[in-house]
Amino acid sequence: MQQAARRCRRCRGQLEARLVEHPYWHGITLVAVVQGVPSWVCQLCGYHYFDAGVETTLGFIVKDYVKMGTIFPIPTTSYREVSR
Repeated sequence: MQQAARRCRRCRGQLEARLVEHPYWHGITLVAVVQGVPSWVCQLCGYHYFDAGVETTLGFIVKDYVKMGTIFPIPTTSYREVSR
């Protein structure tokens, strides 16, 4: 049985799995840029969607950057699985 294609909630375009660079914002402050994040990207409008587990993991990865507050230059880090 073939899995149904995922569709964008904004434009109904087809989503494809990609690794992306994701800026992580805490409120209005850019705290980190995370590289290699698993994402679903719309082929029409380019909007990114993350699975719930990926969003949780992003939060753990940049937790210390958020505690430090505004820093310059913006750090970059690679996406990786974290233990909770």
